[in-house]
Amino acid sequence: MNPRERARSVALAISLCCASTVALPASVVAGDMSHHQIHIEGSGARTVILESGLGDTLDIWKDIQPRIASRCTRTLSYTRAGYLGSDPASGPRDSATIVTELREELDRRNIRPPYVLVGHSLGGLYMQYFARNFPSEVTGLLLVDSTHWDQHMIVNTQANQRYSAQREVTLFMPWIMRRELTDSTQAGEQVHDSPPGADDVRTIVLSSTVAPKSGTPDTQAHAMQLQDEIAADFPGARHVFVTGAGHYIQRDQPDVVINAARELAGCGESQVRANSHTRDQRPPLPASP
Repeated sequence: MNPRERARSVALAISLCCASTVALPASVVAGDMSHHQIHIEGSGARTVILESGLGDTLDIWKDIQPRIASRCTRTLSYTRAGYLGSDPASGPRDSATIVTELREELDRRNIRPPYVLVGHSLGGLYMQYFARNFPSEVTGLLLVDSTHWDQHMIVNTQANQRYSAQREVTLFMPWIMRRELTDSTQAGEQVHDSPPGADDVRTIVLSSTVAPKSGTPDTQAHAMQLQDEIAADFPGARHVFVTGAGHYIQRDQPDVVINAARELAGCGESQVRANSHTRDQRPPLPASP
């Protein structure tokens, strides 16, 4: 092992030691190395891929990933480049780049289609791009309060408060988050310019019903409209508003996300309707302050 390889191995060991979730081993093509921190659980003909939102790592899925996998399917969560545990990011952080990096990682590890894509927030935008551009590889798509292609997530360099409503960003936000926000407009345009959603990609769109504290009836109505438009981009999509769930539906109502993912993975019918409204049974808007 030359000095450069030894240094990289040490750095990788340190990052895995310090990360909140340790990646499980998976086969990698001989002579290559993983570029992303990966956690794999379960086995099956399909692979459920869990894509995190802005600022999150694979750790966001740690509580529900084992339950999706249990006696059902192989599941894979990973941390995008630029975040702790994965390689540094280079170049644009748009949909095309991130999906290319993910597909290359899957190829390195010999993890072949079909895939069930699960994307939360900004990760949902990336998974929309994946599903619309590579439909032959995708058998299911689950969007968890996904970002809309035209949402315009703005970097406000003057803001000094916590990231809120996808429009404000603290001055201390890590570079990778700033870059993903900056490139989110281009990422959205790439989704919008993609081929239409395929008829044979089963799609479930889960939307939150608990508005941010700063939300108003107008902003909540607009958010619902954006979620409706996302669902309309995928033929036959099932759109549900999840009762009692804020933006992190996988935390607030984990069973809804678990059941939907397992359904798309072929492990029985989902029970998402038990804690949800259909698009024609909308939850009430928040009262004006």
